[in-house]
Amino acid sequence: MAYQPKNYKKFVATAATATLVATAIAPAAFADQASTSAFTDVGDRYTDAVDYVVSNNIANGLTATQFGVSASITRGDAAIMIAKATGMMDEKAPASGFSDVPKRGAIAVNSLKAAGIISGVSTTKFGWDESITRGQAAYMLAQAYKLEDGDASELKFTDVGTTHRFSKEVAALVENEITLGQTTTKFGIEASIKRGDFAIFLHKLSMLEEAPSTPSVTSVTALNAKELQIKFSTAVDATDAKNAKYSLEGETFTTKVLVSEDGKTVTLTSADEIKVTNAKLTVPSIKTKADVKVSTKEFTTLYSYSDTTAAQVTSVDAKGTTATIKFSEPVKETGTVSLNGVATKAYTVSEDGKTVTITGLTANQTYKVDFVGVVDYANNISNPIALNFTVTPPVVDNSKPTVSTSVTDTVITFDFTEELMLQNLEGTMGANEFAKVTVGKQVFYLTSSDMDSEDNTKFTLDAKMVLGTSDFLNTTVKVENHKDLAGNAGEVFEYSTTLKKDTTKPSFVSAATKMLVADDKTIPTDVDAVYLTFSEPVKVSGNLTMTAKNGVVYSPGTAVAIDDTTAKGFDVDGNGTISGSELNTIKVEMDLDSNSTYAFALNAGAVKDVEGNTMTDTLNFNVATTTFTPPTAESKATLKLAANPVVVDSTNNNVFTVEYATDVTSSATVASNYTLGGKSLPAGTLVQFLNGTDKVRVTLPTGSITANGTYVLEVKNVVDTKGNTLENGKATASVLLKESVAPTATKLNVTDNKNFTVDFSEVLADQTVPTGVVVKVNGSAVTTEALSVTGGDLVVKTTNAYTLTDSITVEFTSTNIADANGNKVKNGVISK
Repeated sequence: MAYQPKNYKKFVATAATATLVATAIAPAAFADQASTSAFTDVGDRYTDAVDYVVSNNIANGLTATQFGVSASITRGDAAIMIAKATGMMDEKAPASGFSDVPKRGAIAVNSLKAAGIISGVSTTKFGWDESITRGQAAYMLAQAYKLEDGDASELKFTDVGTTHRFSKEVAALVENEITLGQTTTKFGIEASIKRGDFAIFLHKLSMLEEAPSTPSVTSVTALNAKELQIKFSTAVDATDAKNAKYSLEGETFTTKVLVSEDGKTVTLTSADEIKVTNAKLTVPSIKTKADVKVSTKEFTTLYSYSDTTAAQVTSVDAKGTTATIKFSEPVKETGTVSLNGVATKAYTVSEDGKTVTITGLTANQTYKVDFVGVVDYANNISNPIALNFTVTPPVVDNSKPTVSTSVTDTVITFDFTEELMLQNLEGTMGANEFAKVTVGKQVFYLTSSDMDSEDNTKFTLDAKMVLGTSDFLNTTVKVENHKDLAGNAGEVFEYSTTLKKDTTKPSFVSAATKMLVADDKTIPTDVDAVYLTFSEPVKVSGNLTMTAKNGVVYSPGTAVAIDDTTAKGFDVDGNGTISGSELNTIKVEMDLDSNSTYAFALNAGAVKDVEGNTMTDTLNFNVATTTFTPPTAESKATLKLAANPVVVDSTNNNVFTVEYATDVTSSATVASNYTLGGKSLPAGTLVQFLNGTDKVRVTLPTGSITANGTYVLEVKNVVDTKGNTLENGKATASVLLKESVAPTATKLNVTDNKNFTVDFSEVLADQTVPTGVVVKVNGSAVTTEALSVTGGDLVVKTTNAYTLTDSITVEFTSTNIADANGNKVKNGVISK
């Protein structure tokens, strides 16, 4: 580890504690982001790092389900994360003087500039929205964490020579084992760093803040209302960890303590619901695995958590005679469980509440299982869960993965027949590689950063470095060391191909405008936008000249200088990510007038792609503007449901009423504003005001409810008569409904010459005096000696005997025969 001054270590330790406390009192809206389990794009490689930055309030996800591990990070966001991670958030730091730094980043940039850690892309611009390269990130991190300069002569990277301006900082990161580069021979000095990799750098650097003799807690995360996960910087002794006295104010933990195989993660189970606000959390000193004489430092902080996510099924494994159904979190109540439409108790729940096992099944048969009213330990009710599966004998995967490839210029695409297993192929980077690829003599490893964002079996690799200075190269590509998820190894695949230098010029695709502010034609300082989209990512440096406006030609026209050389694209729709055609789009800021037409010219040579291919002709194009539309003012979110919001009709299970706390508009009668059990109301549902405008009656079509249980009714987009919207944007209520499907006759079974039974699509309620039933033999009605519903079937005994060749028919018309929920048998005929 590089030398760090004593005063710096003291400063970092204090800052780290302050950061953890600040995290604990963060708004509840961010509570769910304290766990990587909410992020679907965080694989094992990134879990610890993302846990570290999220739980310490260094960064949040791009969305509730995406951290954005493969998204690039801007210089501005990198500055904020570094400042938060090191505690360098000095509100008294002098202004940086950069005009492009927004208010949210001012303290971070001011603090880092005052500490000499960062500089701008010019004297007045920090480059806030520019993607930060791996080289720039190495420099900023090495400065922020005061790493000693590394020995650049020891670097094996072909893209970082000893004279490179960031070589000493890159070497410092390598010597401290913060990074090993994109490959063994390439650091990726000019490549944009990904959010996931930047989080890994910060997490590893945080480990340098503690001396080896003082291992510590790195993060505390509530996985759900029952489980609290603690991660340590080093492996702890399993026995001591299980016997330690953990405490969270207001909560009691059971004696069930799980220690991960690597010893770095401890999971606690609460005796009831974990629901705390600014509660004192203490993790005592615990002996380490490597040396029981060395213990972790006692960890104390304030912690807040509230579980608002209902349990969901994560997997179903049906083999032999058993179906194993796993939930995303411990379940307190399974609700009503139905097997093929009939409520069943033939299941068990695991001790941890996460697994339901249904027994007594038959291989090669198909089953439907419904869970209605599943409740977790925070009393969140799951929407009805319907599972359809076929029970199969255990299947052994013996097929080997194969691969097909294609080459465009220097970009090679690998498409495997199935998902691959992560492996440790390099020996020094951990289990992070999927396959080894050799192009010529250059070795590459396919990692998650090369994986297609939508197809886990596809990878893309740019082998430009193999081409070198040549225009083309005939070479070989070899793919090896790839295994599928079952561990089957693929055959070595090798073929010849030609790599070509990209010599295709970028082309112009389209132009568009957007009025960003209210138009004032008397001043030329309104800042609006012109978006230029090309056939590929481009760098633009030149003058965009307005040559005509509203049919009037201007010579010379007004010119706006463009200097956008990042080739990172622009987030046109403002959703926080740059994707699709946005990757090939640049934004030009200028004053535009509303409802006008313009002609523009962009000078020849201003547009280049990342390979330096230049558009040699002047670009001329026309655009039109619209009118600025200001953001709609938010309504008051105060509308609520009544205290007893939903009442089910006692005589008709398809009808229930919804009552609001105040009179509402006709928006309450729009069926699409409601969901039941997570689904839209079925077609044909009738929603009407009842006895005024504060209550609506919902009439569902017959047969809409297919399983008994508690359903969650959700209401959105309803407005009251004063224009107020629903509090928090929606309202929910629980509705206890019974299955409403009418039984139908399915089979007539002859027992002997006077007795037969009729089977139905579900079990019937016993009925001693059935009505609406007519029995016919050879088309003529006959009298019955006995007629009843027993054991779920209709049992019939005729007065006169019949033969095997006689036809028997039973007709049902407005019968009183019904199932256990009172649904009467559907009118119809069953025959033999």
